[in-house]
Amino acid sequence: MAGGLSAWVSAMARGAALSPRCTRRELALLAFLPRIRWYSQHQDAQVPMSRFDVDVPLPYERMEHTLAVVRKRLGRPLTVTEKILYAHLDSPATQEIERGKSSLLLRPDRLALQDATAQMALLQFMSSGLERTAIPTTLHCDHLIEAAVGAQKD
Repeated sequence: MAGGLSAWVSAMARGAALSPRCTRRELALLAFLPRIRWYSQHQDAQVPMSRFDVDVPLPYERMEHTLAVVRKRLGRPLTVTEKILYAHLDSPATQEIERGKSSLLLRPDRLALQDATAQMALLQFMSSGLERTAIPTTLHCDHLIEAAVGAQKD
């Protein structure tokens, strides 16, 4: 992949011909080309948080700004995990960032709850009387088992 992955994706998004010696990685990316082409033509478009929250766009500009501040402060490249965490810092310019020592104050874009704690949080939210959560929230329950006969037989 001469020129790197981003150069290849850009060329493919512009409609370049596929090489006969295409790698598996390149073939996997082909599935995303329609989306890449659309975003390359609509760079200022607002991307919704989810199909259920179409009025809540993903805050890409804020994340990019936050990461630029953090990169400047740390003076080194960031790992993927650091990018995810640091992109959601509450105050990137002043917050202490020392690996293994700092407690980070984060502002998540979305909240994903899971299993029993999710159900408890949902019940507490329902009793609060609020109509909406402060940020988009999803509930993931993969242990919803209904007893039919009894604990021993089920």
